[in-house]
Amino acid sequence: MNSMETCIETPVRPAARATRHYTAVGNVVRPGDVLDGRFLIVENLCCGGMSTIFKAEDLQNNHAVVAVKIPDREIESKPAVFMRFKREEQIGVTLKHPSILKFITVEGPKSRPYIVTEFLTGTTLFGHLKAAGKLPEAEALKMASRICEALQYLHGRGVVHRDLKPENVMLCADGSLRLIDFGVARFEEARRLTFINGVPGTPHYMAPEQVNGQRGDGRTDLYSLGVMLYQMLTGQIPFDGEDTTAVANARVTGDSVAPRKVNPSISPQAEEMVLRAMERDLDNRYPSATAFKADLDNPAQVTLTGRCDRLEESTPWKRALRKIKYVAIWALVPVIAQVVGFFLLWRMLAKH
Repeated sequence: MNSMETCIETPVRPAARATRHYTAVGNVVRPGDVLDGRFLIVENLCCGGMSTIFKAEDLQNNHAVVAVKIPDREIESKPAVFMRFKREEQIGVTLKHPSILKFITVEGPKSRPYIVTEFLTGTTLFGHLKAAGKLPEAEALKMASRICEALQYLHGRGVVHRDLKPENVMLCADGSLRLIDFGVARFEEARRLTFINGVPGTPHYMAPEQVNGQRGDGRTDLYSLGVMLYQMLTGQIPFDGEDTTAVANARVTGDSVAPRKVNPSISPQAEEMVLRAMERDLDNRYPSATAFKADLDNPAQVTLTGRCDRLEESTPWKRALRKIKYVAIWALVPVIAQVVGFFLLWRMLAKH
């Protein structure tokens, strides 16, 4: 679910009791409305770029507190974007794991599209890192291991998250953890969606294959987790900057700065894990979340391969200029051939 950080930290107000039963498709949802005779809207928690999230009570389940996500009307008129919303629910209701956001099935027709999930209290990993800067190595490895456990389940179900980032990891008040926001997730066998604003994902955490417009697989999520582990250990994002296009392309043309150059207190084993997860070539990464978790849980068993000594600096502009040079050369070939042809023809005509 988008913008959960804002949603969770908003104070809760008492529910409005002058209820209005909401069935008309054209109405705006407000506190006090009841969606389809079941969900009493308590308050507006936050508005994202494509939807609004409300706190609500489930009247058919002892007034249990839930979260209701309703897409903006204009989104419903954009098939590709609206399909993302529908797919989020289709995927979400199939997932049953303690570290994944619980989606609540709504039987029967709805008066309008919406998604219902459990209501979480706590903060996101983003908020935690914002306050802490970086985490002690043991805590960072444990956090990554817990996320890996959720990814094991996801990938085992054929689901790739594709937007793993600190904002989409909830650290709940009871000590549990949830992966949230499955808006760009997909089943591996599902047909490709067209994304209006480019490839799915968040530039700072995207894997190189996502930048190149490829579908990827579970190892795509492991790359994003490697970026998150880098951030947890160093307090910095490996590829950063104001130009999101340059940030995304940097991971395609080169590697990040070695983590221990940013934070020398990191163990060589932790650095090795980060760099293996962030390999540009999928085949050089961890083959699965299970393999990654095994190293995270037993860092002493990690074999050092010298990855930190083989890193290549990103040189996007040099590569772009080299490409332009080659294109220019090939573009000139027919021109040169034409000039030579005219010259030879002129010589032949001159002899006669």
